[in-house]
Amino acid sequence: MDPRQSSQRIKEYFCSGLIYEKRKVFDEGIVPIPAMNWILVSAPFSGSAMITGSHVKRDLNGIKFFVLKEEILKVHEKEIEKIYQELKEKVSAPSEVSEIEIEEKAKIDYQEMLSKLANLPYPLWKVVLDTGNGVQTEVMFEVLQKLEIETVKINSDLNLAILTRDTETEGAFGELQKKVLSEKADFGLGFDADGDRVIFVDEKGNFIPGDYSGALIAKESPGEAVVTPINTSQVVEYVGKKVLRTKVGSPYVVEAMKKHDVSFGFEANGGGISSEIMMSRDGGSMTIKILNLMKKTGKSLGQLVSELPKFYIYRTKIDCPWEKDEKVLEKVKKVYKGIKTEEIDGLKIWLNNSTWILFRASQNAPEFRVFAEAKDEKEARKLGEDGIELVKEII
Repeated sequence: MDPRQSSQRIKEYFCSGLIYEKRKVFDEGIVPIPAMNWILVSAPFSGSAMITGSHVKRDLNGIKFFVLKEEILKVHEKEIEKIYQELKEKVSAPSEVSEIEIEEKAKIDYQEMLSKLANLPYPLWKVVLDTGNGVQTEVMFEVLQKLEIETVKINSDLNLAILTRDTETEGAFGELQKKVLSEKADFGLGFDADGDRVIFVDEKGNFIPGDYSGALIAKESPGEAVVTPINTSQVVEYVGKKVLRTKVGSPYVVEAMKKHDVSFGFEANGGGISSEIMMSRDGGSMTIKILNLMKKTGKSLGQLVSELPKFYIYRTKIDCPWEKDEKVLEKVKKVYKGIKTEEIDGLKIWLNNSTWILFRASQNAPEFRVFAEAKDEKEARKLGEDGIELVKEII
């Protein structure tokens, strides 16, 4: 589970249901989401689950499922919901959870996998680690120590409330950026609350969004194609791969990777999926792959990013009741006209060959999001601000 206040209670109810269904249950404690997938690869378990609300507000929570060594798809989520609705009034599971076996196999196996992935020895790097008091707090710190990387920790206390930061939003890791500069560190790492997303800060304190870290890894990955959602920067179009776009969400990326036999897929939020490891997002392996790339090239993170074309993305969101989503999109379609429109997920309107704005409703929180990208930072910001103002008016 993640360490948010409601997770323990939800876990106990969930486990009581599993015990009622005659399942042997192992409690892996507070671990990253990818550890709960990796344990299906490293050990003979048929399924696993993680109690987590990801990056959303602390009073929201959920359950994420893995079966047969990979993350379930959206179609499976619908099946689970249907079964639940059919049975919820017919079954009264006991609340007894004493038959659970406490262990740390998920954590240990995951750390071992990351350590083996590292191309050691690394240079004498210094890193600032910001885990947001989340699930990577102990796990990633111990891995970095094992890799002999000097590590300065901030927001790394499991006894404090988790920081529910949106890893796509510049400014959400301002404290990390300042700390990298004050410590004269080589780079910074920032994780979301459940550990499957990572953002980077370069040696000059610049926030490196997941679009760019993902593009760097995609460029080095085997195969001719890469999978990424509709809201990711167009920078990935310049790494020499065929780009397959999907709806926003890791299950859609996983589904497309399997369908087209693609080795790497990623999201703008810093979540990367490597098929040779496991078919779900993993901020840990994203971290190691970037470190391996820095060692291989002898370049700093800032130097690697500077070799990619520069685009500016403005991302913003507003609370919005789900029932108003369609009304927003209907209005947007009437107001915005461009050279082309994509409707893979929401509405993405291309105003010219390098400038676009995307309107889409979040699927895991009652929020509406607006994304805008351009070659000019002020243009991207203005486009995004105008877009979110329109959404506010409609709401």
